[in-house]
Amino acid sequence: MRRFLLIVGAVVLAGCGALVPEVSEDVPVSYSTHLEPLVMAHCMGCHDSEEAKGRLVLDSGEGYGQLVGRRSIQASEMALVAPGDPEKSYLWLKLQHRAAEGKGMPRTLTGSKMLRPAELELYRRWIEDGAHP
Repeated sequence: MRRFLLIVGAVVLAGCGALVPEVSEDVPVSYSTHLEPLVMAHCMGCHDSEEAKGRLVLDSGEGYGQLVGRRSIQASEMALVAPGDPEKSYLWLKLQHRAAEGKGMPRTLTGSKMLRPAELELYRRWIEDGAHP
């Protein structure tokens, strides 16, 4: 039931268009302030502690530690997030639907979907700026 509610909540939030905060170029993007709301909306259907795909738990307050400083289990030669380098970050390749292993993210009931350009830009900036908590 919890998973169903998370999915319904994510669909409702994603549809409202209010998820992407505007972050001026002189402000570093942080995981907890800017990205965690996107993760909660788009990723919790598959990456909550009850049923974490790929053993990747992104529950509130835990996602940063699960992403930064860890290796991908699908592409063990890559970091999930390589601070400063999106192209060496498996997460970035998955979000871009360009990963050699696995499917694009986020996943939906009907397959994978691309995040909106503004959402992708926040992830890119976060990684390029050093992947700050």
